[in-house]
Amino acid sequence: MTALISVLPDHVANQIAAGEVVQRPASVVKELLENSIDAGATKITLSLTGAGKTAIVVTDNGSGMNATDAELCFRRHATSKISSAEDLFKLNTRGFRGEAMASIAAVAHVQLKTNTAGSEMGTSLKLEDGKITANLPYPGPQGSIVEVRNLFYNVPARRKFLKNDRIELRHCIDEFHRVALVHSDIEWVLKSDEKVLFHLMPENSRRRISAIFGRKFDEKLVPISEDTNVVKVTGFVLKPEFAKKKRGEQFFFVNGRFIKSPYLHNALREAFEEVLSAEHHPGYFLFLEVDPNGLDVNIHPTKTEVKFEDERAIYAVLRSAARHAIGQFNVAPAIDFNSEVSFSVPPMPKGHIPPQPKIRVNPNFNPFEPDNGISRPQLRTPDEQYERIKTEKLLNTNPELEVPALSNSVEQFWSEEDQINLSEQMPKVLAWGKYMVTVLGNKLLLIDTKQAQIRVQFDQIWSKLQGASVASQQLLFPATMQITPADALLLEEYASAFAVTGFDWNLSADRSSVEIVGAPVVLAAEEALGAMERFMDELGNMEDVSESKLLKAFALELATKSAIGTVNKEAMEHLREQLFSSTNPSIGPNGKKIITELQQEDLV
Repeated sequence: MTALISVLPDHVANQIAAGEVVQRPASVVKELLENSIDAGATKITLSLTGAGKTAIVVTDNGSGMNATDAELCFRRHATSKISSAEDLFKLNTRGFRGEAMASIAAVAHVQLKTNTAGSEMGTSLKLEDGKITANLPYPGPQGSIVEVRNLFYNVPARRKFLKNDRIELRHCIDEFHRVALVHSDIEWVLKSDEKVLFHLMPENSRRRISAIFGRKFDEKLVPISEDTNVVKVTGFVLKPEFAKKKRGEQFFFVNGRFIKSPYLHNALREAFEEVLSAEHHPGYFLFLEVDPNGLDVNIHPTKTEVKFEDERAIYAVLRSAARHAIGQFNVAPAIDFNSEVSFSVPPMPKGHIPPQPKIRVNPNFNPFEPDNGISRPQLRTPDEQYERIKTEKLLNTNPELEVPALSNSVEQFWSEEDQINLSEQMPKVLAWGKYMVTVLGNKLLLIDTKQAQIRVQFDQIWSKLQGASVASQQLLFPATMQITPADALLLEEYASAFAVTGFDWNLSADRSSVEIVGAPVVLAAEEALGAMERFMDELGNMEDVSESKLLKAFALELATKSAIGTVNKEAMEHLREQLFSSTNPSIGPNGKKIITELQQEDLV
């Protein structure tokens, strides 16, 4: 009988393993940079071509490898980081699996040039399909140069699903940020198509954050520090006024390793719950140090998921440390615990004796007499009872509350002749304020006023953007906005779209700031900077950006800014007509519900 199970060839197994380890160019960037860090490098240069899809080159001055180690590093499960399973619980290195280099070599053309200290001649290897095709001497300096070209050349399906260059470059920059932030003692250089995006010199954590995200970022940071037997927490949280509705600068590092932890993120949310709304997310750069024996990083090949032995204690320490930082640096409203909060009772005059309270009793009280001054509940007729129940049901806005069913004695007083045509007997707008109550046919509608305004304003702005550009006004006093190199790339790539929106700007020579000299006429001059910053944040969070999506995001920003919420009755009636003439009056451009509908049969 022929066996059904067979051992896969090495090159097939490597390609399968690469599916988890190498998902996009950013995955290669992460693995190569971490290898350079583990090699003890003090200067690391990352060069990208075609957002990493064409070429990724990492150069370091680390310890390098001899000829034997250079060949072994491309073998699966070959590593210098661990030698037994117990070593997983005392890791001090970024890598440990021994899968990364083998996986990369299986799906790309790889060249390794490496040399050790004191050696006159190093090793140069070329690999294709995971196999060494050339082994030559290398007369270079100490360190390593790894070149990864034509990623996924032999896996066309995987290459087809890669995003455009801007998105892939963004992911590569994100990985660069994660390693550069936690290793501030290393000199870092990032190049994209021969253009230097970052050149970071060794410095402390605070300066490193400002060097990456802009000089003005320093004023947003609040230091945090807590040292316990369970965990040591250092780093920074962002002031509440700089919180964003979408996740922005949120970084957790555990023992020098970037991690993603919704559980710990919730601890920060709780710490900020009294100073932030539920729709905003706090920003933070937090460095946690725990005992490696109480940490398991062998959860996922990306090594961004970890398990803590005592996660509840870490949660409590992190939340407490963040709250302490907020209060210590007067970020939250201060509470004066030394102030006297008791009622001020004036002192009694000397010799004064307070009168004794008196109890008065009516000896002639008779509860059975009709006119004794005591009010009793009045019995209602069936008509009155029904009107009371009907009114309570109309006013009841809590869906969890149940209105008791009408009895037969009440139902008999309700006939088809008594049914109300809402559209005929009621005005168009019944109530207004934060919510508008209106009638449409036999339907009672509850309309969110602010969301209705956003929908109407968005439709008007979007129609203008489709026909021509938004009118622009020159600012008397230009505003300056600090940007990152990634933001500069966005501005250059979508310069034509920005021009349509009415913004006029000049990029500085060092690409670290942008001067806003013109803004849309629908914005006040003092609002231009804030609108531009929010617009850039929205753009940075988009995965797939087209000019149409860019303009829609801009229209939504302007519409949200112009919405004022509560208006008077006359304006509300006009808003009602504008909303119902919209192509989609029920849902806003931000995806939020505008209209809650209640039909007549639900009311009777």
